[in-house]
Amino acid sequence: MSKILVEVENLKTYFPVKSGVFKKTTAYVHAVDGISFKVNEQETFALVGESGCGKSTTGRSILRIIEPTSGKITFDGDDVLKLSKDEMREKRKDMQLIFQNPYSSLNPRMTVKKLLEEPLKTHFKMSQKEMDEQVLWIMDKVGLSNDQLERYPHQFSGGQRQRISIARAIISKPKFVVADEPVSALDVSIQSQILNLLIELQKELKLTYVFISHDLNVVRHISNSVAVMYLGKIVEKGLTEEIFENPMHPYTQALLSAVPSKDPLKKKKRIILKGDVPSPINPPKGCPLYLRCEKAMDICKENNPLLKTMDGTHETACHLY
Repeated sequence: MSKILVEVENLKTYFPVKSGVFKKTTAYVHAVDGISFKVNEQETFALVGESGCGKSTTGRSILRIIEPTSGKITFDGDDVLKLSKDEMREKRKDMQLIFQNPYSSLNPRMTVKKLLEEPLKTHFKMSQKEMDEQVLWIMDKVGLSNDQLERYPHQFSGGQRQRISIARAIISKPKFVVADEPVSALDVSIQSQILNLLIELQKELKLTYVFISHDLNVVRHISNSVAVMYLGKIVEKGLTEEIFENPMHPYTQALLSAVPSKDPLKKKKRIILKGDVPSPINPPKGCPLYLRCEKAMDICKENNPLLKTMDGTHETACHLY
């Protein structure tokens, strides 16, 4: 049985909305609204959903880049939210983030060599020779040549910049990496190369991923298990094949109906959700999908359904079941 490396319990991250002359807090954006999940060691757990559903905020909250409002995050046996700033700084070498846009996450005034040395200087006491060896090792791992070390980020293509970003995240040899839309800014032809690189690195370095994406084809290729988010909540989760072969929640069914079929002759029925996503400042009292769902019932308006286990590891939050 796989060891659980990361466990998230009832995580909430709210952002205050301030207004008026004195900038008083008048409301809160419910970006992440009470979600729970577990990530097994050396596996990939994917968070999927529309833009604005809270995926990226979840990833940053786990790493405490954004401070959560409440909940519990356990990483490798430690309660992350109880760690002091110094303890968290020490823990960061084991918990890293790959950003969506490598161009904005890499300092344009630093060469690749300096960018890669920075995490080593932060987390370890190394001689220059040891740092040089580590930098050469990681350049080889991500498929870049040593003669590119003195170049600046703007001198690389998008795919190469993302390789540098990945190298920077894993040069400290972390146990856990949050990959926030790591291929969405890249051409389709480059996406597969970066995905395969992430899979190879995971096998070789025994990495554990939380992979954030809105591209369901990418998620199916890389993940072991999936959680579907809508309006800050998880509405369905389970093993990847369970979710893709037997989606239960109407929102998951709508998302998957938009994925092009591999067989061009096979026509899929497209499920179109009516209306707009409700405001996360004032989320619905009952089911968050109630106003957009064709299968909505009276109970959906009043009661927010809880995740319940349907079969094995497959869970869904819907009053239909």
